[in-house]
Amino acid sequence: MIKTLYTAANAPEAHLIKGLLEQSGIEVSLSGESLTIGIGGLPIDAAQVEVRVNENQFEEAVKIIKEYEDKMLGDDEENAQWECKNCSKMNPASFGICWNCQNEK
Repeated sequence: MIKTLYTAANAPEAHLIKGLLEQSGIEVSLSGESLTIGIGGLPIDAAQVEVRVNENQFEEAVKIIKEYEDKMLGDDEENAQWECKNCSKMNPASFGICWNCQNEK
């Protein structure tokens, strides 16, 4: 069975995560990538791409995603993160608007 592991903000992020997972031997499929072509008339969350993995590799993949998020968001004060009040997504401190919904910090 295939499970959604991660919802990437866009196709480039989805491919980055796919590459990280494949380096560890995890089979990955992407869903929603073709919607980004017509993004002009679609809501902002239509740009998101689901990263899916086999259920039997899900736990290992979760660990890799956690490491990815820790590196992207950092764990020191300079790289502190903030939670969007609109969509509850976490953002790096350097972002003035939410990467997911473009709501201001």
